[in-house]
Amino acid sequence: IFLAPLLVTVLSTVILKEKVGPWRWLAVVAGFAGVMLVVRPGFRELNLGHLAAFVNAFLAATSVILMRSLAQQEKRTSMLGVLVGYGLLFNGAGAATAAFALPNPVQFAWLAMAGAFTAGGQLMQLLAAKYAPANRIAPMHYSQIVWAVILGALFFHEYPDVLSLIGLAVVGASGLLTMVREEVRLGTVRWNPFSRTRL
Repeated sequence: IFLAPLLVTVLSTVILKEKVGPWRWLAVVAGFAGVMLVVRPGFRELNLGHLAAFVNAFLAATSVILMRSLAQQEKRTSMLGVLVGYGLLFNGAGAATAAFALPNPVQFAWLAMAGAFTAGGQLMQLLAAKYAPANRIAPMHYSQIVWAVILGALFFHEYPDVLSLIGLAVVGASGLLTMVREEVRLGTVRWNPFSRTRL
């Protein structure tokens, strides 16, 4: 799934004709390298699961491109409704083919919370697609790994090692680089490494 930001950047240049400078390419590649330091997938024989993961990343990237292209024309509520509707349709079809057990009240509360967070995340992504180029949004997707590590430590007591911390720092730096370069490009900030006030 962490191939998605790279694919978003590539597709934004091909489909949306967005200009991607060398600094933004650097941020995307650096973010991906940081994620690999945290995940460390290793080398395994390619199988159907790898293909499914790549298709997942490609579809996620395509959804960002579609949201960006439609954000100026469609209402957020309409787009969110379509996303939720498709989610219910495909997830419902998957649930219908599997053994179903009615969740208990605690499980239902967790599921409701997960659904609310998912809907909120989709809404924020729609807002981001409306106001920012797709290739600027892409590096921010790597922050998922940062939140995963933080939440893993809080709820499951899974703590990162030194390599993971380095990877998280690289991910954070790639996102910061994207924001700083955009401010410099717009003229909001003049880059001065010796200035006392820095972003």
